[in-house]
Parts: sequence; structure tokens; C-alpha cells
Amino acid sequence: MGNTGYKFYDILEQYYTDDGTSTGETKANIKTDPDYIAPFKDETDCPPSIRFYNTTQTKTVTKNDCNSGYSGNEVTLTAYPNQFVSYESVLEANNQAIAWLDANAQIYANNAGVCTIAPATNPTVPTLQHAYYGGENMTLQWPNYTDPGPITYELYRSINGGTPMLLQTSTDTFYYDKLSNGVTYSYQIRINSNGYTSPYSNTVTVTGRSS
Repeated sequence: MGNTGYKFYDILEQYYTDDGTSTGETKANIKTDPDYIAPFKDETDCPPSIRFYNTTQTKTVTKNDCNSGYSGNEVTLTAYPNQFVSYESVLEANNQAIAWLDANAQIYANNAGVCTIAPATNPTVPTLQHAYYGGENMTLQWPNYTDPGPITYELYRSINGGTPMLLQTSTDTFYYDKLSNGVTYSYQIRINSNGYTSPYSNTVTVTGRSS
């Protein structure tokens, strides 16, 4: 406990006035007693307590309250040296600083950060090409795109105007298909890049015919 600046006696001891020796009798120092001694100023200088201060601590978080289509920047909150004090250790002062950062870093980032238009997440729209010269065999092909990887190509096919069905997921840039006479086939591809899918490509439609 810190020094209040005043002394106070809990117990009063009785002395003989002629020689200053104690009678051996004591009593509580209470305000209703005629002999009550009130607190008085302590003129003795007390040595200061040892104090420990924090070192620099930081926490970086991303502003997370931006509207849809925008992304927040990273913001760093700093607890500067000597901002927190402990009577135990520097570690305890640093823990105070860290707790303060944990409680306030996100609030600070949301207030001080900025929102910018988020980069497009959809990969490149691919282009589908084909080669068909009659008969059963047809070759589909597309460029080797360089969107952020890993990249896979999803190939879809519908038959006679039906629902497109996933035909292949691969890193290949080609596909060989066998066609039946008089059947109409439609193909599209799309890119899957890091879990983001592109819009579908152009549609290639071919009707099988006898060679």
C-alpha cells in the first residue's frame, strides 16, 4: 500500500508523568475518548517503490468493416515504451500492453484504416476451340492460361440441348470426344483458380455425321 502521508495510532499506552515510565495499561485510540490522538502528517520520506515499464509492443490487424466489393488495409497499433507500469516485472507490464492491444487493435484499425476496391477474383474468361472433320472424332482445345494457380479446367457438355453436365476437370488443355451420327453436342469450359471460377467460355456446338 502506498504512503498516505499521515500516521495514525491504533493503541494508546499510559505513562507516568513524573518519570515517563509505562503503567502497562493500553486502550484503543477512538474518537470518543478524551485522550484520542488524530492522524498527523508523516514527515518521514518513504523510499519510492520499484516500478517496471513495458517495452514496445505492436499488433497488426486488417480493417474488417468495409462494404461489399471493398477490402480493408492492414493497420498497426503500438503500445509505446513506458505506457504501462507494473510493480512486479517487465513481463507483467508487457502483458498489460498486449492485453490492451488485443482489446483495441481491431477498433483502431476500423477507425484509422481505409477501404479500397477489392481486386477481381474471377479468373480469365477462357476461349474454347475445336477441330472436326466429320465422322466420330473431334478435338477440343484451349490456351494454357496463367491465372494465379493452381488452375484446373472444367469442361461441360450437353447433348441435343439438354442440361450441361461436367465432363472433365483437368489441367489438360485438350479433350478428344467421340460423336454419334445425328446427335448435337454443345461444349463450354471455365477456369477454376484457387477456388474462384471464371464465367463460362464461348459455346462450341457440333452435330455428328457419318464420314
